[in-house]
Amino acid sequence: MNTVKTRKRPTWDVISDYRGVLMGISIICIIIFHYVEDCGIYHVHKNGWVEFFRNYITSSSVDGFLFLSGFGLYYAMKKHPDISQFYKRRFTRILIPYFLIAIPALCWNDFLFDKTGVKAFFSDLSFYSFFTRGMSWFWYILLICFCYLIFPFIFRAIDKAPDEESEQMRIINLFTFFTMITFVIRLSNKELFDNTNLALLRIPFFCLGCFIGKYSYEKRSISGGTYGLMLLSLFAIQFRKGSKIIFARYSAAFLNISACILIAILFSKLKHFEKIHNCIKKFFEWFGKYSLELYLAHVTVRGVMRDYGHPTCYGRNELIMVAISIVLALIVNQLTKWIEHFIH
Repeated sequence: MNTVKTRKRPTWDVISDYRGVLMGISIICIIIFHYVEDCGIYHVHKNGWVEFFRNYITSSSVDGFLFLSGFGLYYAMKKHPDISQFYKRRFTRILIPYFLIAIPALCWNDFLFDKTGVKAFFSDLSFYSFFTRGMSWFWYILLICFCYLIFPFIFRAIDKAPDEESEQMRIINLFTFFTMITFVIRLSNKELFDNTNLALLRIPFFCLGCFIGKYSYEKRSISGGTYGLMLLSLFAIQFRKGSKIIFARYSAAFLNISACILIAILFSKLKHFEKIHNCIKKFFEWFGKYSLELYLAHVTVRGVMRDYGHPTCYGRNELIMVAISIVLALIVNQLTKWIEHFIH
């Protein structure tokens, strides 16, 4: 008797298997975005891929980071549901490297270079200047700290949904809620919106990460409808250029998250070529392991180099920036481990 073999659909836990890889790809794309951004700021014309990246990819890898963070936190909360320990672990992990890099960086910026003094230093360190004048060196740290604060409530809303339809309605409600807050801020205080929109418009994708984290934890299959939405995100990106900021940011974010899903599935298929699979996986996982420190280090080094007239839109400067950032990231990572060990 002949048996018909049916293809097994990929399940959402494929993202969990390659989360480190996706984090590594995301930090590399963020570094590339800053290079592309500098090309635009300093009117350095490169070949077509720079223009494509600037117009369509932009900084959407930050949305990928937020998505993967929400995804990973769902797993973390399921395994260790103690909220006090959750806050302790997460804020320790994020704030130690932040202070290790931000304090000397802002001391240099506010006392030596700009000479704006103590008030500006504490304003920058506490992120107050992010709201008042858009000082955005380390804005991502403020955003992820806020996401950590609200995560237990998001987790509870999604995890306690009685059925799939309720889960979907709750993620739609969360998306709508945070988007409406952004609209209200934009209408009531345009200056505040201009300073903070790069953070405000990314919170929904942290919620989406938590939502997909539940699907992954329960090993649900990736439905055909998901592929339809991914195709729609590819179609929508064509209208990104020149669109209103909310549509532009959301369309790029959905395309980036679609890419994350497809890359994870592609890596799972690459398992048949074990040596190539393991080699590429280890390469990107290394960058993923140090992604936080690399973000902090490269933002700082890039800012200092720009202030001294060495923008990273030039290949030599970019390579110097990346090399210094990697060394600095490794140092900060080791110092963070030592301080965590001392604290605990």
